[in-house]
Amino acid sequence: MTVKALASGESGASGSPRQITISTVMESTDCGTDVEAEAPPAGRVADVTDQAARQGRKHS
Repeated sequence: MTVKALASGESGASGSPRQITISTVMESTDCGTDVEAEAPPAGRVADVTDQAARQGRKHS
């Protein structure tokens, strides 16, 4: 999975918005196996897109 997010309010050398790329590698095994699972409660999940964008700006 690759997520591209514009770094809010920043521009690259060409004056265009900067982009960061975040890559995640997932390995799937036992595909097709029946499981019973429930989604976690809303209080236990978070959207970290903005946090990842801030971290990307720190390291560029």
